[in-house]
Amino acid sequence: MTHCRECGAELPQDARFCPKCGARVARTSEARQQEHRVFKVSARPKLIVVNHAPGNVDVKTATDGEIVIDLDLREPEDIDWRISQEGNNVTVTCRAKVHFMNWPRYFASGGPRADVTISLPIEADLDVDAHLDQVRVKGLKGSINVDSSVAQVDVESCEGTIRVAGKTGYIDLHDVSGTIDVDSTTGPIDLQNANGTVTVRNTTGPIRFGGSLSTGENRLRTTTGSIEVLLQGKLDLTVEAQSRLGRVTCSPELTNAHHDRGYYTGQIGNGTGRLIVETETGSITIQH
Repeated sequence: MTHCRECGAELPQDARFCPKCGARVARTSEARQQEHRVFKVSARPKLIVVNHAPGNVDVKTATDGEIVIDLDLREPEDIDWRISQEGNNVTVTCRAKVHFMNWPRYFASGGPRADVTISLPIEADLDVDAHLDQVRVKGLKGSINVDSSVAQVDVESCEGTIRVAGKTGYIDLHDVSGTIDVDSTTGPIDLQNANGTVTVRNTTGPIRFGGSLSTGENRLRTTTGSIEVLLQGKLDLTVEAQSRLGRVTCSPELTNAHHDRGYYTGQIGNGTGRLIVETETGSITIQH
């Protein structure tokens, strides 16, 4: 006869959860399962990853014409997973069979986990929806879309249309180019060696940007946090910076500069493009 360690209730045979308090039943050994799949693709494939179980998602480039997927599953009986191909699209889905009320106990004791490692051609489209662990993407050229709920996102050496959205966690993009859109609720955002048209929105957290901008409209905005901008290369921008409760500093001084009550405008070059920098509470530093 087995009893729950949390409440002492008698447990049914092979129970995974206590029927009285919901606590997870400790296992004498950890079950694991590994899956390895290789898919042949042509032209510019699309990879869709949905990982709603705890576990990292790592995406990197490798051999043209193939998408290689490796799953490392812990407690696989507690995970619904599926890998499929339809034409030039490959989809990976992992979901934990756990009610959200039991997540604290799972985090404390290990619980189910699905780590996803994928390699695909350099020119490919990517769509990732991850809930509970880190997402890393490296070396892609294409349309890249990453949504993360609670974890860090790293995008490195990528080119194309890049969109990253996070609710809680550090977002780090470096060596990226193209049309870049970043949206965060809570956590710092860091873009370094970026090149293109950039839009960054944050609610609570600082923004750091280093790179060159297009002659379109570029916008960096946070509600609570500082913004640091280091502009590189030959630029042609009108700069508009505003902080309601913070200092605005530009170095060196921009041409045709005007500064009034936290609102700063000026030009670099002919001012063809636009850089709009805004924060409610925090300082703004712009350097070139």
